[in-house]
Amino acid sequence: MLTDDIPLNKAVAWNGTAFKIPDAWEIDSLDPTHVMISENGSPRAEIKWTESSPSIPFERQFRKFTARSQKLLKIIIQEEPVPPFFLHSNPGFDFFFFSWKDTSSSGTGALIYCRHCRRLSLIRFFFLDRFLPNSSAHGLLASFTDHPATGRVSWQLFGMAFSTPENFSLSEYTLKPGCFSFQFLAQNIHLTVLSWGPASFLLAEKTLAEFAQERLPELTGSALAGICDRGNYLEWSFRQGLFKNAGRLPFLSLCSRFILFRIGHDKQNNRIYGVKIDSPRDFEIDLMKGSILGRP
Repeated sequence: MLTDDIPLNKAVAWNGTAFKIPDAWEIDSLDPTHVMISENGSPRAEIKWTESSPSIPFERQFRKFTARSQKLLKIIIQEEPVPPFFLHSNPGFDFFFFSWKDTSSSGTGALIYCRHCRRLSLIRFFFLDRFLPNSSAHGLLASFTDHPATGRVSWQLFGMAFSTPENFSLSEYTLKPGCFSFQFLAQNIHLTVLSWGPASFLLAEKTLAEFAQERLPELTGSALAGICDRGNYLEWSFRQGLFKNAGRLPFLSLCSRFILFRIGHDKQNNRIYGVKIDSPRDFEIDLMKGSILGRP
């Protein structure tokens, strides 16, 4: 049962969607429009979303999304009344509560439509008979948001917490043991956020500068040292041509890219964080301000 009065201290933010969960819950899997949350290998909550079209009536999209979700998740959805105690701080949300079941399990959930961004989200909870005021399900729904309110998108997962400008979209990501990479794109500007660990092992026999040059052999020039809220960092800035010695040809030098790379050792969390910005125009130092290695 998930009806205990457990505090929801852990924030999760992924691709525009954000919510809070108990400390014992973890991200089990994800893709750009889906997050599965588990506890000790058992599923606890699943969140899936899609962007709705303004040209199609909401009722039609709602029915289509519900039918597609039932088929995709292999569940049967049945409408339930809105819990009398439930209240969300966002008046732009419309909620449709439901119970669900499949061949081996059952639970409850909610479909959420945002009148501001027109996103449709489905959240289902496992092994939960009903919503209670102090349940984890109620707390997650009450904390749920589906679009940024400040012009920046928050990202909080796997010990990482940073933000990106709203115009940057997630273009690629890699989740490998010991190395996480998230790539964003806006107007031909590439923003990459990296995390490696455990730092104590990776830096046992090399300096941070040696580690950086090992991971990014294209780094050139000397690094500048600085301090941010994660600790000390090193920063490289250089221009990169289309190929070696391309800068010697004036007409090709106009096609060079401006590379800014910052790497830091977060001793408290035993991680190494990196931020790389690749731009055709200039060294985009302002993008560092909201990054994981931005100054306080």
